[in-house]
Amino acid sequence: MQMVFFSLDALAAAVIFLPIFWWLNRRRFHNFKKTVWYFIMAVYFSGVYAAVGLPDIRYIRLDFNINLIPFAYMFSAYRSSLLNVLLFVPLGFFLTMLWEKFGKLGWTVLFGFCTSLCIELLQLFTFRATDVNDLITNTVGTMAGWCVGRLLLRLFPGQTPEKDTENAFLVCGVSFFVMFFLQPFLADLVFPFL
Repeated sequence: MQMVFFSLDALAAAVIFLPIFWWLNRRRFHNFKKTVWYFIMAVYFSGVYAAVGLPDIRYIRLDFNINLIPFAYMFSAYRSSLLNVLLFVPLGFFLTMLWEKFGKLGWTVLFGFCTSLCIELLQLFTFRATDVNDLITNTVGTMAGWCVGRLLLRLFPGQTPEKDTENAFLVCGVSFFVMFFLQPFLADLVFPFL
């Protein structure tokens, strides 16, 4: 049932993303194929934000539920750990497939680690726990996604990642902005009818 709500959150965000990415394609990207990839990545991010329970403009509260002990309960809660790994595989994949700089594992791991760290810090302002184990498993998931992306780039050499990595940060920023400020209000309008 939770997957349905996460999907609906991502769908509500996608409705908002459509005009934004149409405008970005005309003003900045100038490449429809890349814009479609960026749009898909933004929808993925919105699903991640919904799944991890990030705060939004309507709901922010300080809650210090923190685990700083690495590997504590990680293996006994293996299902949760596996889901965290799987949640970040697409991030490593997108980064590797779309931007040349992230063809290097170190840059991809750093981006995945920083993204996960931001999520964990933002969870201090929600009902969710901030957990060092999530940071570890999310980073492992990003590494796995990098491996998948590198394999696909070898199998399909026609795909050429772009050199400019600014768009990676732009897609992340747009996704966060929409999920924090806009999507909650659209979701509140639509969900009562479902």
